[in-house]
Amino acid sequence: MNPRELLGAGRRPVIIGLTATAVLLVNLAGVLFAGVTVALPHLLYLPIALAGYWYPHRGTTISVAIACAYAAFALPLMPGEGVAVIARAVTLVAIGALIAHLSRRLRAQESLYRGLYDHSVSGVLLLGADGRIEDANLRAGALFGQAPADLRERPFAGLAADPEVAERFLIALGRGPVEQQELALVREDGRKVHSLASGAPLGSDRRVVTLADMTGLHLARAALETANRTMANLAGILDHDLATAVDDLEGCLARVRAGVDDPEVLARLRPLGERIGALRRRKEVSREFRVLGTRPPTWQPVQDAVEEARARLDPGPVAVRAWTARLEVYADPALPVALYHLLDNATRPGTGASAVVVSYHHGPDGCRIVVEDDGHGVPPDDREHLFEPTGERYGHGLYLAREILGITGIGIAEEGTEKGARFVITIPLEECRVS
Repeated sequence: MNPRELLGAGRRPVIIGLTATAVLLVNLAGVLFAGVTVALPHLLYLPIALAGYWYPHRGTTISVAIACAYAAFALPLMPGEGVAVIARAVTLVAIGALIAHLSRRLRAQESLYRGLYDHSVSGVLLLGADGRIEDANLRAGALFGQAPADLRERPFAGLAADPEVAERFLIALGRGPVEQQELALVREDGRKVHSLASGAPLGSDRRVVTLADMTGLHLARAALETANRTMANLAGILDHDLATAVDDLEGCLARVRAGVDDPEVLARLRPLGERIGALRRRKEVSREFRVLGTRPPTWQPVQDAVEEARARLDPGPVAVRAWTARLEVYADPALPVALYHLLDNATRPGTGASAVVVSYHHGPDGCRIVVEDDGHGVPPDDREHLFEPTGERYGHGLYLAREILGITGIGIAEEGTEKGARFVITIPLEECRVS
């Protein structure tokens, strides 16, 4: 409480006492000299209302004192109106008690909201129409390294590292609520604070702004991005070296085959060619792993993702059909890569499939995307280890598909029978929508 509030609180008993005395004397004079007994008693509501509002726990007692003082001189002076005097006195007490009760409720709500305001984990600022700070809670003061009182009357934009960004934030805030905008602030000691700012207008002349300190997360994100760039550069160098080595091996094998006519020697060279081809495929998968999770998830039309995956595919005689129009999922941008590996697995010659169908089922619990074929199916002994990064038949592709989907909590399982493979992708309700 500031000195002005303390001074005002100290004057309250004097104000109530003088007001009560004045209206009682006015009523006494009205009865004695003018015979007015009806209108003037209404003036007694003024000190009673002040007492009930300023002193919620003693307002009823003060109302009783004022009502008794009024009745003490009114009853002897107006013997013929005793019932009316008593009724007025009871009404005065009832009004005082009601105001005191409402004031107690108001103070309790005020205390609750003030506690939430003062002890919020986010900084809270109350801004005027001119963008200056009118009030700040303790957390806001801690963010700026100052006492909340020292922030009052300071322009909010002047506390930002980039005042123009802060001004645009305030302009947007004047039009309506703004949620989670990154805003860099400057502390009193010159250090930068990275915050997530949200806000809403309060009427036509005030705005409330909440600030969440994201400095630690910002630094961690910057360090992670630096580490990712370094790893990507190193991985790119290794990928280039590996691609060069594979190209050299394939070139050497081609030259050897060109100079050999013996069918037996060519037959012995065939497994070597297959191993080199498998090495190239694993190199391509490793390249996809390198960018996995480096881009933020987005809402993606599943039909477009399937079409993109099918464009990379060489299905041969296997027909690939998709019935996923209008479905969108929130997934890693590499979703087409995941679907490609599922389709590639289903269209390999060894599966015996002639058709692959991609469909979906949307329900109250989420969505299920089904990729099924009419081939031989997955042997029961292989199903348990189907998505592990081992094995020759199903390879690293299905493992990569599972990792891509798992970034946003999407699950995948094989639920087929001997009539064909059936991969079921399970998507949480909040990560799928039908437009």
